[in-house]
Amino acid sequence: MNVHNVNNLLLTSIVTAALIAVPLGLILALRLRAALPQHRSRAGARKAAWSAADVIAPLQGQDADLNSQTSATDSTLHFECTATIFLGSGGHTAEMLQLVSGLDTVKYPLRHYVVGWDDDSSVQKAHTLESARGQRDITVEYKECLNETGNADVSKALRGYTVHRIPRSRHVHQSLISTPITLAKSLKFALPLIKTLTCLDRPGCVATTDWHSKKERRSMLLMNGPGTCFALALAVIGARIVGVPDEATPDLVFVESFARVRTLSLAGRLLYPLCDVFMVQWPGLRERYPRAQYIGILV
Repeated sequence: MNVHNVNNLLLTSIVTAALIAVPLGLILALRLRAALPQHRSRAGARKAAWSAADVIAPLQGQDADLNSQTSATDSTLHFECTATIFLGSGGHTAEMLQLVSGLDTVKYPLRHYVVGWDDDSSVQKAHTLESARGQRDITVEYKECLNETGNADVSKALRGYTVHRIPRSRHVHQSLISTPITLAKSLKFALPLIKTLTCLDRPGCVATTDWHSKKERRSMLLMNGPGTCFALALAVIGARIVGVPDEATPDLVFVESFARVRTLSLAGRLLYPLCDVFMVQWPGLRERYPRAQYIGILV
């Protein structure tokens, strides 16, 4: 094969690859745009506001209305939902447990705690909180439920909380160069976990109303850092990109730490463009980040 033929073959390969890659890239970009909260449907935004209000209302001692579009008389407020709560260890865990200490267990009868693989302390604190309000650990029963087939009534027994572990996205003092590797490992576990906890595998397992109802509030994912929760958020965004219905994915709710007065944490900066509701506890952050919602000091 002479040089001319080689050049023609190379040019043909490049053109063919471009013809395939450009449309796929455009489709992916459009799907990503639709998955981001800025372009979420009005109904989706309203559901996210309800999820956030459920968290902050008990701490503020009132029936919080995060947005004027939230109506306490709306029938969707009475639907049972699931809450996936990420415990990030140390101070993150302490703040998060204080946030969810007033979460209505009637409205959220099933609560999933996600922790790092080696974070036994957060697991114990979650057990302590739930035991104090008379709730039981149903992790084993929940996993057995997922293995059931054709048993829609099994959801009636699922009242309590579960605990799940995933690898950390980034360890303390870990080099930024190696972080993508650990993030990929964490994401590998986060994808099937989010699929399971948000009922995508078997809607009948925890569904209490019509699965296809556009008004139904399915679940929320509550986070406050650190970086491991980024993998969980990416898993949710990924589900939306591939076409999972909006009502089947959890609302992404992030509460920035009380310690962040003027700047966001690393987790906050990563999750700011991804979260449906992004709450801060100091007014200065609201001025710097327009999408943030200032809710006063909670913890």
